[in-house]
Amino acid sequence: MNDRHEHEGEGQLGWFFWRARAAYPHKTAVIDVSQGYERRITFAALDAAMNRVANLLVSAGLKPGDRMGLGMSNRWEFFAAMFGAMRAGVVPVPMNIKQAPDVLAYILADAGAKAALIEPAVNARLAEAAKDVPIKLALGDSPAGWSDFWAATSAQPSEFQPLNITGDDPAFHPYTSGSTGRPKGMTLTHGNTTWLIEIRQKHWPARLDQRGLIAAPLYHKNAMTIAFKPKLRAGGSIVLMGGFDARAYLQALADYGVTEAGGVPTMFSLMLQQRDLIEALDFSKLEILRLGSAPAHGELMDELARVFGVPTAQGYGLTETAGGCLSPPLDGRPVPRASVGSIMPGTEVKLVGPNGGERDDIGEFWIRSPANTPGYHNLPEVTAERFVDGWLRTGDILSKDADGFFYFEGRVDDMFNCGGENVYPKEVENLLLKHPAVAQAVVLPQAHPTKGECPVAAVVLHDETVSEADLKAYTLQNGPAYAHPRRILIKDNLPLTGVNKVDLKAVGLELAELKIDGAA
Repeated sequence: MNDRHEHEGEGQLGWFFWRARAAYPHKTAVIDVSQGYERRITFAALDAAMNRVANLLVSAGLKPGDRMGLGMSNRWEFFAAMFGAMRAGVVPVPMNIKQAPDVLAYILADAGAKAALIEPAVNARLAEAAKDVPIKLALGDSPAGWSDFWAATSAQPSEFQPLNITGDDPAFHPYTSGSTGRPKGMTLTHGNTTWLIEIRQKHWPARLDQRGLIAAPLYHKNAMTIAFKPKLRAGGSIVLMGGFDARAYLQALADYGVTEAGGVPTMFSLMLQQRDLIEALDFSKLEILRLGSAPAHGELMDELARVFGVPTAQGYGLTETAGGCLSPPLDGRPVPRASVGSIMPGTEVKLVGPNGGERDDIGEFWIRSPANTPGYHNLPEVTAERFVDGWLRTGDILSKDADGFFYFEGRVDDMFNCGGENVYPKEVENLLLKHPAVAQAVVLPQAHPTKGECPVAAVVLHDETVSEADLKAYTLQNGPAYAHPRRILIKDNLPLTGVNKVDLKAVGLELAELKIDGAA
């Protein structure tokens, strides 16, 4: 490792924590409890593992710009593989390991992957999906025709000379979830991602004594953006779990003295249901809870702040912007409840109305930023539609208050018309969540005999004595009549996707079975 003041890998994402490695080689960087026991990885060991991965990929014949599919569970080896590949200029394609084989195969083919690194134990279909990839590496039990990744990596040198990679070169190649069709791939450059890391460290620096906790899937931007990159960049540490379980997550927060935890709102809703364990544990090291990747309702944030005694913050970001675009204001003003922040330094944003004109109050959120992806892979029409003169049209509806704080209101394509009135599902969800008995709420449109479409809802309750009729009466008394849910399905829990968001498709199938009264 080169410990000079300047480093040949400066500005390359694969070397983002080189200063911390140089200053604190023997300090613990990652505490991995994903396999049911504890593994502690120092900065020096993590750095050496990344170098070995880089050497392996170069020796296998991969060149800078080549894509490598990455299908692994939450374990520290994921970090070694992903950032080690970047050191060699190889572009990792992190995959949702829970997706169907045809989707995984499509992603690998669309990306033009020259190699694949998989963990068959977490999904045997990964090998099937990657059968046509030339270079095959597997962690754990290797299928026939696959090389043992860890054995091959361990035999490589622990030093690697940084390559001449520029900020415009591709760093990694993520895919969107594809909930409305085929997943869309995009390239994020070294310049996109390192710019965002440096901006955050400059204005909201992480500290040496901070520790994050990751339970969200590593293939999802939430885990990398909130915990891994900022903490290790500053010499802090992270605790890595194999997945999310509310009680295990709470136990890890206390046992490891976690200072900052982040995740999707559903995770925190499930945690709040474990009051017995919360009361028994010590969270005195905890400083803040960060929510992102899905809208967080103000009631949830208030309850988290009350129960844990720490501030809560809601973030907003997209895969297309390397995970970030709004932030707390630089003047130190507190971010209002349920706001997703103000304009991040170095970015431009605007709200655009349906007629294409710029507005001050509410509209589609457009952003122009050094963190923006150059565009979608193999989708020139979509790129031309979503990018206008460098502006990314996010498809999200945000509002802005008089103090410059933004609030997420929904998706452009979420809005539906009920009897001539525009309805945003999030507005109805917020109304339901104000009822003291409602813990979680999801609102979707349903076909209506006379209104065209109408709201229907699925909820999880704190109080089982509350009925569907009670909730309908509450929404009629406290909100516009046209927006009240015509049916409300009461459930013990809401189904989740692989990234711990509510599975709207599964909920929608259940709600579609409900009968709607045409007179309502």
